[in-house]
Amino acid sequence: MATQTEVAQKITAAVLEAERRILPARLVQNQVNIFALMAYITAKSLDQTQPETYVAACKALMHQLEWIVKPAQLVVQETGNKPPVVENQLQAEAARAKIVKAAEQRDKDAKEHSALVTQCKSIIEGYCPTNRHGYDAREREEMQALWVKELHKAKEKSVEAMRIFAKDLVAKREKRYADRERASEHL
Repeated sequence: MATQTEVAQKITAAVLEAERRILPARLVQNQVNIFALMAYITAKSLDQTQPETYVAACKALMHQLEWIVKPAQLVVQETGNKPPVVENQLQAEAARAKIVKAAEQRDKDAKEHSALVTQCKSIIEGYCPTNRHGYDAREREEMQALWVKELHKAKEKSVEAMRIFAKDLVAKREKRYADRERASEHL
């Protein structure tokens, strides 16, 4: 005589095998479906350890169960036995190619955006102004704080906006250096 654990294992194996057999159809895993199937199996006194039992129950209760992917037979019945609409393969492939290309472009833009942000951070961190007394920490902190604030605003925008921001940041940094150089020459 089998123990409860062995029976439970056999039932689980039967359910998993039944799910495999009804593919590509997939049931929603919820209590409503479980209770409906078990009520059917119990009412018909079917063997719970056999996958065929669950397949038969799914076929019998097809219209009452909730599906993630409906079985083909149910789809045909719901469409009034009309043949499925055949889509133009060229159009479908073109649409798919368009979606794939857009996804690839988004990935490429995301990588470039990330690289531009990293580049801008290194430009900001690399700003080390000097004055006649040497390193100017106050100037560095003020400008880095300003540029980091601008960077946070620019990160919210598109890749093209980040490209422009990176070019502008380099130009601003070079201008600060040039202005400080000219000011030190006048002293």
